[in-house]
Amino acid sequence: MSVDRERRLDPRVRVLVVEDEHDLRELIARWLESRNYQVSQAADGRDAVDLLEAGLAPDVILLDLTMPRMDGRAFLTWLRASPKHRDRKVIVASAYLDEQPPPQVESVFSKPFRPDLLERELARLAGE
Repeated sequence: MSVDRERRLDPRVRVLVVEDEHDLRELIARWLESRNYQVSQAADGRDAVDLLEAGLAPDVILLDLTMPRMDGRAFLTWLRASPKHRDRKVIVASAYLDEQPPPQVESVFSKPFRPDLLERELARLAGE
């Protein structure tokens, strides 16, 4: 078995999916779980902050930008200002990307995105 495949199948790789669209969030979570990622879900940035402050320690955060209560940009501002969480790896996936992609993220995907590209990027980031 190759090292890349072993990494992807490592059950300790944790992904936090921050997405306000319930059906899409569930679909992404089930897809990731079928590939042996441990998945947590948050409906918006505020829920994600609560999970992180409660001790959740994801390897990668998959983040939507347009959400109620606390949007993705506000969440990123909070995350990068938090000494405990500032170095967390973030992939932004949004249907509403403007000319200025968010700073300090590892990757940006436009929705809809190809699952195989997301999987490749997750495996790369989890292996760093």
